[in-house]
Amino acid sequence: MKSKKIFWGILLIALAILMILDVFHVFAPLTARIGEISIWASLCGIVLLSFIINRLYRGKISQIFFPLAFIFMLFEKNISVLCGADTENIINNWLVLLIALLFTAGFSLLFPSHRKNHHVNIEGYHGISSVKYSKYAENSLGHSVIYIDSASFSPNHVENNLGSCKVFFENPEAYTGDGTLYIENNLGSMTIYVPNGWYVKKSMENNLGGVHIPQKDDGLLLRIKGENNLGSVTVVYI
Repeated sequence: MKSKKIFWGILLIALAILMILDVFHVFAPLTARIGEISIWASLCGIVLLSFIINRLYRGKISQIFFPLAFIFMLFEKNISVLCGADTENIINNWLVLLIALLFTAGFSLLFPSHRKNHHVNIEGYHGISSVKYSKYAENSLGHSVIYIDSASFSPNHVENNLGSCKVFFENPEAYTGDGTLYIENNLGSMTIYVPNGWYVKKSMENNLGGVHIPQKDDGLLLRIKGENNLGSVTVVYI
């Protein structure tokens, strides 16, 4: 956690310095060569680049291609000037996204996550399927509904990358309290549906995102720990 705070602290300071340099036109010689770059495009590019570095550090190569595609689309005009292309629209955006999808799928097949076998029910666009993980469920670049067994509290680690994820608890009557759910949400939206007889205490690192948990302090305790990076995490009592 400490290293991540250092990383994000340096990133925010770098962004502030970048804004100051832009105000004083320090980048004028560079923009004369490749064209104007808005400060907001630079901000988005740095954030996406930091996400790519984070994924590479974690060895999750398959998750870098969509951020790379977004970076290309952000700076396509400047890239075209640098390359001397006849048009600013080098590649159609849909083709860029298709290429990113193919790279993502290919690298996912070649370098799959290695987890100990444990059955987890995940309901996606094609219905409910049984996927093998070790108390771990992951959603990337899509929409998933993940069910946690309240009796065994499995899976207890949910990761969401660039997608939409909903988490539900099955067999809530079997829950004895004081369970811990570990989450990691990156550039996506995660909604956790908690039984009304429980209450949540969070211990999360939130980096440029939003965490929304209604205030409640009675019932069975559920701890939520982890991190939210450039995404949204919401708890809903049902």
